[in-house]
Amino acid sequence: MLRLLRNKKTAKKIWIGLAIMVLPAFVFWGFGSASRGKNESGYIGKISGKKISDLEFKDSLSAVRNMAIMQYGEKLPEIEKYLDLEAQTWQRLALLYEAKKYKIKASDQEVVELIESYPFFKHNGAFDNRIYNDLLKYAFRTQARIFEEQTRQNIIISKLYHKITEGVTIDDHEIREGYIKIKSANDPKFKIDEKKFSSERKEFELRILEEKKQAYFSKFVEGLIKKNKK
Repeated sequence: MLRLLRNKKTAKKIWIGLAIMVLPAFVFWGFGSASRGKNESGYIGKISGKKISDLEFKDSLSAVRNMAIMQYGEKLPEIEKYLDLEAQTWQRLALLYEAKKYKIKASDQEVVELIESYPFFKHNGAFDNRIYNDLLKYAFRTQARIFEEQTRQNIIISKLYHKITEGVTIDDHEIREGYIKIKSANDPKFKIDEKKFSSERKEFELRILEEKKQAYFSKFVEGLIKKNKK
Protein backbone atom coordinates (compact mmCIF):
# COMPACT_ATOMS: atom_id res chain seq x y z
CA MET A 1 0.00 0.00 0.00
CA LEU A 2 2.91 2.34 0.56
CA ARG A 3 3.59 2.11 -3.17
CA LEU A 4 0.32 3.93 -3.77
CA LEU A 5 1.75 6.92 -1.93
CA ARG A 6 4.88 6.81 -4.09
CA ASN A 7 2.99 6.83 -7.39
CA LYS A 8 4.44 9.84 -9.26
CA LYS A 9 1.11 11.30 -10.35
CA THR A 10 -0.37 10.73 -6.91
CA ALA A 11 2.67 12.18 -5.14
CA LYS A 12 2.55 15.31 -7.30
CA LYS A 13 -1.09 15.91 -6.44
CA ILE A 14 -0.44 15.27 -2.76
CA TRP A 15 2.39 17.74 -2.48
CA ILE A 16 0.67 20.49 -4.41
CA GLY A 17 -2.02 20.35 -1.73
CA LEU A 18 0.17 19.56 1.27
CA ALA A 19 3.30 21.60 0.58
CA ILE A 20 2.41 24.45 2.90
CA MET A 21 1.41 22.35 5.87
CA VAL A 22 4.32 19.97 5.43
CA LEU A 23 6.75 22.86 5.31
CA PRO A 24 6.71 23.76 8.99
CA ALA A 25 7.13 20.15 10.01
CA PHE A 26 9.92 19.19 7.62
CA VAL A 27 11.99 22.17 6.53
CA PHE A 28 13.35 23.33 9.87
CA TRP A 29 15.32 21.55 12.57
CA GLY A 30 16.81 22.35 15.94
CA PHE A 31 14.22 21.84 18.65
CA GLY A 32 15.37 18.33 19.43
CA SER A 33 18.29 19.40 21.57
CA ALA A 34 16.51 22.34 23.15
CA SER A 35 14.45 20.52 25.73
CA ARG A 36 14.98 16.80 25.13
CA GLY A 37 15.46 14.28 27.89
CA LYS A 38 12.92 12.64 30.15
CA ASN A 39 13.37 13.51 33.80
CA GLU A 40 12.22 12.32 37.19
CA SER A 41 9.23 14.69 37.20
CA GLY A 42 7.47 12.60 34.55
CA TYR A 43 7.76 14.96 31.58
CA ILE A 44 10.04 14.76 28.59
CA GLY A 45 10.81 18.45 28.08
CA LYS A 46 9.39 21.97 27.98
CA ILE A 47 8.16 24.43 25.38
CA SER A 48 7.93 28.03 26.58
CA GLY A 49 7.77 26.71 30.11
CA LYS A 50 4.96 24.25 29.34
CA LYS A 51 5.77 20.69 30.36
CA ILE A 52 5.49 18.12 27.57
CA SER A 53 4.52 14.63 28.69
CA ASP A 54 5.91 11.47 27.16
CA LEU A 55 2.46 10.68 25.71
CA GLU A 56 2.12 14.13 24.13
CA PHE A 57 5.55 13.77 22.56
CA LYS A 58 4.74 10.30 21.20
CA ASP A 59 1.46 11.56 19.71
CA SER A 60 3.30 14.37 17.94
CA LEU A 61 6.02 11.99 16.75
CA SER A 62 3.32 9.77 15.26
CA ALA A 63 1.93 12.75 13.35
CA VAL A 64 5.37 13.69 12.03
CA ARG A 65 6.01 10.11 10.95
CA ASN A 66 2.68 9.95 9.13
CA MET A 67 3.65 13.08 7.22
CA ALA A 68 6.90 11.34 6.29
CA ILE A 69 4.95 8.30 5.09
CA MET A 70 2.87 10.54 2.83
CA GLN A 71 6.03 12.06 1.40
CA TYR A 72 8.32 9.05 1.08
CA GLY A 73 6.02 6.01 1.11
CA GLU A 74 7.88 2.71 0.91
CA LYS A 75 11.22 4.56 0.73
CA LEU A 76 10.84 5.85 4.30
CA PRO A 77 12.70 2.98 6.05
CA GLU A 78 15.74 3.70 3.87
CA ILE A 79 15.96 7.40 4.68
CA GLU A 80 14.28 7.71 8.07
CA LYS A 81 17.63 7.86 9.88
CA TYR A 82 18.46 11.05 7.97
CA LEU A 83 15.22 12.89 8.80
CA ASP A 84 15.65 13.55 12.55
CA LEU A 85 11.97 12.97 13.26
CA GLU A 86 12.44 13.80 16.94
CA ALA A 87 13.65 17.32 16.14
CA GLN A 88 10.69 17.75 13.79
CA THR A 89 8.41 16.55 16.59
CA TRP A 90 9.59 19.35 18.87
CA GLN A 91 9.07 21.82 16.05
CA ARG A 92 5.53 20.60 15.55
CA LEU A 93 4.74 20.91 19.25
CA ALA A 94 6.21 24.42 19.36
CA LEU A 95 4.26 25.54 16.29
CA LEU A 96 1.00 24.18 17.68
CA TYR A 97 1.71 25.91 20.99
CA GLU A 98 2.33 29.16 19.09
CA ALA A 99 -0.89 28.70 17.10
CA LYS A 100 -2.84 28.63 20.37
CA LYS A 101 -1.60 32.14 21.11
CA TYR A 102 -3.20 33.28 17.85
CA LYS A 103 -6.35 31.28 18.71
CA ILE A 104 -6.08 29.41 15.41
CA LYS A 105 -8.52 26.54 15.03
CA ALA A 106 -9.69 24.07 12.38
CA SER A 107 -13.30 22.97 12.03
CA ASP A 108 -14.53 19.41 11.62
CA GLN A 109 -15.66 20.32 8.11
CA GLU A 110 -12.16 21.48 7.17
CA VAL A 111 -10.74 18.19 8.46
CA VAL A 112 -13.26 16.15 6.45
CA GLU A 113 -12.68 18.16 3.28
CA LEU A 114 -8.90 17.82 3.48
CA ILE A 115 -8.96 14.08 4.13
CA GLU A 116 -11.45 13.51 1.33
CA SER A 117 -9.24 15.54 -1.03
CA TYR A 118 -6.22 13.23 -0.63
CA PRO A 119 -5.81 11.28 -3.90
CA PHE A 120 -4.55 8.16 -2.13
CA PHE A 121 -7.91 7.78 -0.34
CA LYS A 122 -9.85 7.90 -3.62
CA HIS A 123 -11.15 5.34 -6.10
CA ASN A 124 -12.38 6.48 -9.51
CA GLY A 125 -12.10 10.08 -8.37
CA ALA A 126 -14.23 9.70 -5.25
CA PHE A 127 -13.32 9.23 -1.59
CA ASP A 128 -13.41 5.53 -0.71
CA ASN A 129 -13.99 4.69 2.95
CA ARG A 130 -12.60 1.16 2.53
CA ILE A 131 -9.33 2.45 1.09
CA TYR A 132 -9.20 5.05 3.85
CA ASN A 133 -9.54 2.47 6.61
CA ASP A 134 -7.14 0.02 4.94
CA LEU A 135 -4.42 2.64 4.50
CA LEU A 136 -4.81 3.85 8.06
CA LYS A 137 -4.54 0.27 9.31
CA TYR A 138 -1.74 -1.10 7.14
CA ALA A 139 0.26 1.93 5.95
CA PHE A 140 -0.13 4.55 8.68
CA ARG A 141 -1.00 2.11 11.47
CA THR A 142 -3.08 4.83 13.04
CA GLN A 143 -6.66 4.89 14.29
CA ALA A 144 -9.05 7.08 12.31
CA ARG A 145 -9.78 9.33 15.29
CA ILE A 146 -6.06 9.98 15.82
CA PHE A 147 -5.35 10.55 12.12
CA GLU A 148 -8.21 13.02 11.93
CA GLU A 149 -6.85 14.94 14.92
CA GLN A 150 -3.41 14.99 13.31
CA THR A 151 -5.03 16.37 10.17
CA ARG A 152 -6.69 19.08 12.25
CA GLN A 153 -3.28 20.02 13.64
CA ASN A 154 -1.81 20.08 10.12
CA ILE A 155 -4.48 22.56 9.08
CA ILE A 156 -3.75 24.69 12.15
CA ILE A 157 -0.02 24.73 11.32
CA SER A 158 -0.85 25.67 7.74
CA LYS A 159 -3.01 28.55 8.97
CA LEU A 160 -0.21 29.69 11.27
CA TYR A 161 2.16 29.70 8.30
CA HIS A 162 -0.25 31.88 6.32
CA LYS A 163 -0.81 34.14 9.32
CA ILE A 164 2.90 34.73 9.86
CA THR A 165 3.71 35.22 6.16
CA GLU A 166 0.61 37.09 4.96
CA GLY A 167 2.45 40.42 4.88
CA VAL A 168 5.42 39.16 2.85
CA THR A 169 5.67 40.74 -0.61
CA ILE A 170 8.21 41.01 -3.42
CA ASP A 171 9.08 43.88 -5.73
CA ASP A 172 10.05 43.95 -9.42
CA HIS A 173 13.77 43.78 -8.62
CA GLU A 174 13.32 40.66 -6.48
CA ILE A 175 11.26 38.98 -9.20
CA ARG A 176 13.86 39.72 -11.84
CA GLU A 177 16.81 38.63 -9.68
CA GLY A 178 14.96 35.52 -8.56
CA TYR A 179 14.14 34.63 -12.16
CA ILE A 180 17.78 34.97 -13.19
CA LYS A 181 18.92 32.91 -10.19
CA ILE A 182 16.52 30.06 -10.95
CA LYS A 183 17.35 29.99 -14.64
CA SER A 184 21.10 30.24 -14.02
CA ALA A 185 20.97 27.24 -11.68
CA ASN A 186 20.04 25.07 -14.68
CA ASP A 187 22.10 26.97 -17.23
CA PRO A 188 25.31 28.72 -16.04
CA LYS A 189 25.47 30.59 -19.36
CA PHE A 190 21.91 31.86 -19.08
CA LYS A 191 21.21 35.37 -20.37
CA ILE A 192 17.85 36.95 -19.79
CA ASP A 193 15.50 37.33 -22.75
CA GLU A 194 13.16 40.20 -21.92
CA LYS A 195 10.32 38.88 -24.08
CA LYS A 196 10.50 35.41 -22.54
CA PHE A 197 10.87 36.90 -19.06
CA SER A 198 7.64 38.86 -19.55
CA SER A 199 5.75 35.75 -20.63
CA GLU A 200 7.09 33.63 -17.75
CA ARG A 201 7.05 36.34 -15.09
CA LYS A 202 3.76 35.40 -13.43
CA GLU A 203 4.71 31.74 -13.06
CA PHE A 204 8.07 32.56 -11.50
CA GLU A 205 6.67 35.40 -9.39
CA LEU A 206 4.56 32.94 -7.38
CA ARG A 207 7.54 30.63 -6.89
CA ILE A 208 9.87 33.45 -5.82
CA LEU A 209 7.26 34.85 -3.43
CA GLU A 210 6.77 31.43 -1.85
CA GLU A 211 10.52 31.02 -1.39
CA LYS A 212 10.66 34.39 0.37
CA LYS A 213 7.76 33.37 2.61
CA GLN A 214 9.54 30.15 3.49
CA ALA A 215 12.70 32.06 4.38
CA TYR A 216 10.67 34.48 6.49
CA PHE A 217 8.92 31.63 8.28
CA SER A 218 12.28 29.95 8.83
CA LYS A 219 13.43 33.01 10.77
CA PHE A 220 10.19 32.89 12.74
CA VAL A 221 10.90 29.27 13.70
CA GLU A 222 14.49 30.15 14.61
CA GLY A 223 13.05 32.75 16.95
CA LEU A 224 10.92 30.07 18.60
CA ILE A 225 14.00 27.91 19.03
CA LYS A 226 15.96 30.71 20.70
CA LYS A 227 13.02 31.52 22.95
CA ASN A 228 12.76 27.90 24.05
CA LYS A 229 16.47 27.68 24.81
CA LYS A 230 16.28 30.49 27.36
